[in-house]
Amino acid sequence: MDFSKLSSNEKLAVYGSVATIIGGLVGGLSGLIWLSVLAAIGVLVVLFLPMMSPSAALPGSRGSLLVALGGIVGVAALLALLTVIADIGFWFDASPVRAIFFLIAVAAALFTAWICWQEFQAEGGKFQMGAPTSGGAGTTAASPPPSTTPPTSAPPPPSTTPPTSAPPAEPMAPPGSTMAPPSASEPAPPADTDDDRV
Repeated sequence: MDFSKLSSNEKLAVYGSVATIIGGLVGGLSGLIWLSVLAAIGVLVVLFLPMMSPSAALPGSRGSLLVALGGIVGVAALLALLTVIADIGFWFDASPVRAIFFLIAVAAALFTAWICWQEFQAEGGKFQMGAPTSGGAGTTAASPPPSTTPPTSAPPPPSTTPPTSAPPAEPMAPPGSTMAPPSASEPAPPADTDDDRV
């Protein structure tokens, strides 16, 4: 457990939680302050569990858990103060130390709730509870399975060479004629001359 790995808000949350626990226990677990003490212990667990056991998965994002527990710490302490406010003068007469520690627990609980809210906002302000999600401390995200389809290649670019002209067409023989045009390899027949007729 390395305290130096915590951010400044997380360190303040630790201080507030410890003060809530000590003040609640010394001041007496009167009213709903016991609920604040339990929630403050939960804040410490959320902050230190990923460092003590990196494979442990939290049931939600770190900021979401902190804001939920911090809300319980603050609301329960405020309700505890409202339920005993009529007797606080009697406490100062009978046991001033107990009354002072009770007020310290209430103030530390409200401070812890505010710091947990700040940590929730620093994480992005999105409430994520339930299944472990990526990005939360102590959670591992499963990588998607590799793709089995081969990557498709882009079609070849269009050709920029000018189109070639077709060779000149051979003259066609008149219909009914069976004579084939002379080929280049075969010599042409000699033309009839007047000497052959004689």
